[in-house]
Amino acid sequence: MGFLEHLDALRAHLWRSVLVLFVAVIFLFSQKAWVFDLVLLGPKRPDFLTYRWVCSLGEYWGQGRAWCVEALPLQLVNLDLTGQLMQHFYVSIVGAVVLIFPYLIWEIWRFVSPALRDREFYAARNLIAAVIALFYAGCAFGYFILSPMSILFLSQYSVSAEVVNTIALGSYLSTLTMMVLSAGLIFELPVLAYFLGMVGLISAPWMRANRRYAIVINLFLAAALTPSDVGGMLILALPMILLYEMSIWIVAKSSMRT
Repeated sequence: MGFLEHLDALRAHLWRSVLVLFVAVIFLFSQKAWVFDLVLLGPKRPDFLTYRWVCSLGEYWGQGRAWCVEALPLQLVNLDLTGQLMQHFYVSIVGAVVLIFPYLIWEIWRFVSPALRDREFYAARNLIAAVIALFYAGCAFGYFILSPMSILFLSQYSVSAEVVNTIALGSYLSTLTMMVLSAGLIFELPVLAYFLGMVGLISAPWMRANRRYAIVINLFLAAALTPSDVGGMLILALPMILLYEMSIWIVAKSSMRT
């Protein structure tokens, strides 16, 4: 195809993606009670699944109810007249992107696949499943581990007994969505390493030689993404380091095939 034909094809893929995104936004916008009460506001309640898991784990290890979350001193308020409506739109858009992520990847695949050779086609097709699986695994990690850990720490942190944590709704939602999306993107590290290895920008020996620097960078990123204590930083840093080690293995395997 010529340049203009490529543009027409790209425009068709973009229009379909926007249409599906619009439908997903409308759907999530209509499910206000389920999206907010069950999903988004779940980590601020003591009966959230993660808190109950940790409580059961503490009881199993003989800690009694020392690890149980009995209450979260956190009250959400809306400070703007249009605040709740705008946050409703914001959450619907972000949620729609997460919901239709496989379709967006599929549209990208349909656009680039005609330009691939047979060997590249089959290799890239296998990567599609990896991209989707890693993204959702990261989102789950961000929602069930990072978010409740950070919300629990920040809601209980106090500089004075006279200061009560009354948090703006937008602050709570932006923190939650940042945790989920950041974890989803970070978990794509093995896929990024695969492509960088394919084009020759990195190699497995180079990654092994710079492992110590990668660990330090991972610790800094974990500290920036988790506004909690040292334990929270390590909880995020550990999977990031494991993803780095997985990336070394993937780059080494890909180089052996070439």
